Amino acid sequence: MKIINTDLQARAVLQLVTATALFFAGLLIFGYRLLEPTQQLLYHSISSSFQVMMIAFGGSVLLRCYRRERKSYRWLSSALACVAILAVVDGLIGSLFDRFDAQIPTLVYLAFLPMAISLVPVFPGTEQRKQWQQEFIKLNAAYALGLAAFSVAFLMLHLFLKSPLLAKHPTGSLVICVTGILAGVAVYSTHYRGRRPLPRLSSSSSNFASLAIFLVLVFGVGMFHTEMSDLKAEGDRSIKQLRDSRAAIGETTVKLFERLAERWQLYPYNVHSRLMEVDLNAYLQHIDFLEALLLVSPDEQVVFERLKPSRSSYLEEVMSDPVVLNALAEEDQTTDILLPLFATEDLSAKIIVRVPVDFVEEEGVEDSGVYRLLAVLDARAMLDSAMMNTLDTDIETYDEVLPGMWMDRSGFWVSPVTRNYLEDTAILLDTSNVNLYHTQDVPVMAYLYQLDNLQETSNLQMLIVVGGIGLVLLVVLAVERNVTLEVQGKQLFYQARHDGLTGLMNRSSIEEYIGKHFHESQDVTVLFIDLDGFTLINDSLGLHIGDAILMQLAERLQEQQPRRSELARFASDEFIMVLHGAVNFPDRVSSLAQEIMTTVAQPYRIEEHKIYLTASVGVAHQTGDVRTPLELIQRADMAMHQAKRYGYNHVQEYDKSMAQRLLSTTSMRSNLQEAIENNELQLHYQPIVRCNDQRAVQVEALLRWQQEDGSYIPPSEFIPLAEMTGQIVPLSEWVFRRACEDAVRLQQRERSLRMSVNVSALHFNRANFVDFVLHTLAETGCRANWLELELTESILLEGTQYAIQRLDELRKHGLTIALDDFGTGFSSLSYLKRLPIDTVKIDRSFIAGIRHHKSDRVLIDSVIKIAQSLDFAVLAEGIETPQQAEFVTDLGCNYMQGYYFGRPIPLENL
Repeated sequence: MKIINTDLQARAVLQLVTATALFFAGLLIFGYRLLEPTQQLLYHSISSSFQVMMIAFGGSVLLRCYRRERKSYRWLSSALACVAILAVVDGLIGSLFDRFDAQIPTLVYLAFLPMAISLVPVFPGTEQRKQWQQEFIKLNAAYALGLAAFSVAFLMLHLFLKSPLLAKHPTGSLVICVTGILAGVAVYSTHYRGRRPLPRLSSSSSNFASLAIFLVLVFGVGMFHTEMSDLKAEGDRSIKQLRDSRAAIGETTVKLFERLAERWQLYPYNVHSRLMEVDLNAYLQHIDFLEALLLVSPDEQVVFERLKPSRSSYLEEVMSDPVVLNALAEEDQTTDILLPLFATEDLSAKIIVRVPVDFVEEEGVEDSGVYRLLAVLDARAMLDSAMMNTLDTDIETYDEVLPGMWMDRSGFWVSPVTRNYLEDTAILLDTSNVNLYHTQDVPVMAYLYQLDNLQETSNLQMLIVVGGIGLVLLVVLAVERNVTLEVQGKQLFYQARHDGLTGLMNRSSIEEYIGKHFHESQDVTVLFIDLDGFTLINDSLGLHIGDAILMQLAERLQEQQPRRSELARFASDEFIMVLHGAVNFPDRVSSLAQEIMTTVAQPYRIEEHKIYLTASVGVAHQTGDVRTPLELIQRADMAMHQAKRYGYNHVQEYDKSMAQRLLSTTSMRSNLQEAIENNELQLHYQPIVRCNDQRAVQVEALLRWQQEDGSYIPPSEFIPLAEMTGQIVPLSEWVFRRACEDAVRLQQRERSLRMSVNVSALHFNRANFVDFVLHTLAETGCRANWLELELTESILLEGTQYAIQRLDELRKHGLTIALDDFGTGFSSLSYLKRLPIDTVKIDRSFIAGIRHHKSDRVLIDSVIKIAQSLDFAVLAEGIETPQQAEFVTDLGCNYMQGYYFGRPIPLENL
């Protein structure tokens, strides 16, 4: 089961969310540009090369995120990284596919170039990767993380400075910052995955992230579109207002001077001059934007010029201006507004209203023609009089009244400095051709002059988008962890009920299964399967070989598993098969058990090994006297152990005597432990005599366990139990200590008698056995030469050389060694010549048959001759008749022991 690693999971979610956001952001902006071609603001916000770079970055990382195991996807990811490099190069040389300049600094493109290059290589896995490749990945991961940090810093600067830093448009500058954050984090996560594999995210997390981020970005583009549309509409209103106001002012101004001309034409000749002077003074005094009035005769001669006080004469400038001269030369008798060339030299524009005047001539005088009244007006003052400058807005409108000559809404000419600001900083909202009072089809432009408010709005919009992406990130992380926890919960539930190695049901689940059918169907049969000698395989070949065998065996048993059954691994090498509905068909169960043993016996091929195994099977059926499900399992277990006692590779069905024997054994074990602790055991002593004179030279200490009724439990019953339960070691220690104490008392009565003590092979093979013997001798005051240790051939099971070294050490301290039960072991004669022993004791089983079995007599004779040739003394056990004593004496045996010479008795009765 995979354990949750929050660090790796967070990195995987970061990679997914940032790459998805980067890809969709570039795609949506690029698509919006194509679908909304009239939206000039978006064009000026970010270049097409940068948009392509965003799409390529996001797509490259997503391919490595979703399909990292496919080689074709990795190569496609590298191809997209190359597209990102080309987009960066296009941005560096000026975005060839754009009609505008987004004013993205060259350093911005250069900053993204190393990350694009880092995504191109397709390196092998971590285990095959070279050192320089690993260092390359680490270096680029650190660079990507550093770029993300710098982008965060620039994003914060936008919030405080309220000015675009990385592009002309505030939103474009913010998009660059957020792109730096997203691309940096995405590439960092990708390179981190190259050093340490990131966990695979669930499809639900991926789908939710894609949909949620898409909706967040659509909402962000929608906010941008709404804001830009509002600004564009405001620019349209500004242009319309400019057009309407200029038309109104022009019409009012023209009518003002046309009325003056009409009065002059109607004045009587005799008072004409005096009334004209009155009008001139009145106009100059009350019309603020009127600078001068000139009257030009039909032959283009100035009749008079009237000026405002403190104004310089316009006569020379007017009469030398080609625009004015061309207008005077025309025969057109309509009112017109002129923009003379000299009016472009000052900051404030000057315009001239040309009005025809046809004076009434004196009678008898020939008509001399039409005069022209030229009114020189200050455009700034005229427009200001219309209250145009009182508008509180960041939008400025400009009309190009002459090629290359822009006039603002206040009547001032636009300076080169202002033109540069408009082109480099201000944002063009809209352009239109309008008809003004002085000319037709005049280009008019509306610019967002101050960007503070737009920057604040863009900051807010971008924070909403970034916050939305961050919220998606948190939700995806929560969803992913919930999904992972759910999967792990299922895995934990599965593992709580199944074995981790074989996938079978485990002990707790099979017990639950048995309990369910035990009470429902009341027809349950349990087969308890235990491998014979499996521990030896683990110890000799290794645990991995043993695990492989168990997995193969589990597969075999599953294939053989009948219907209406369940299989479980109960313990290390123990399996349980539970059948329901088979109690009344014992023959079928027996046949199935035989088939299972046959299946187990098939060879197992693990690596270069060919291994054979057998199994012991215990069978227990549910009957009326089975009270609990666990008792049913216990009965099958008892049957299995009984099968092992019968020699392994055997099937045994449970019967009631097994429980009785087990109960008796359990009770005996407890009672034996109490006897050891309460010092209730006894040592009886049997004499050992010389064959030549039948004189007692030694006694053997024999353990006895007396019951309350005075009877004794035979050692053949409780000694094997003690060996099986591990009680043999404390029992052997008790026997040796008591024998040493009795040996001291025996020496006080009869110095010629030595003590022979049996020692368990398990006790002998303990690491501290020699120290225990020496310490006990010193503690009890017993001398080593008073004792002889009797050991069986089983001491060789732990290693011949190990036993020889210990025996040599004991003999060096003065103890003698006797090999007990000689002839019943597995390798007695082969090791006899190597063992450092003093006496060989012939087992009583050979002595009992010397009168009837020639082979026993031959064997005893051979043993005696071999032992004597090796300078060993020979002791015959089990002498119960004079004939047996005479026979072994004649064969040359040194010592005898048996009931013929005396039964074991307490020391005080010896």
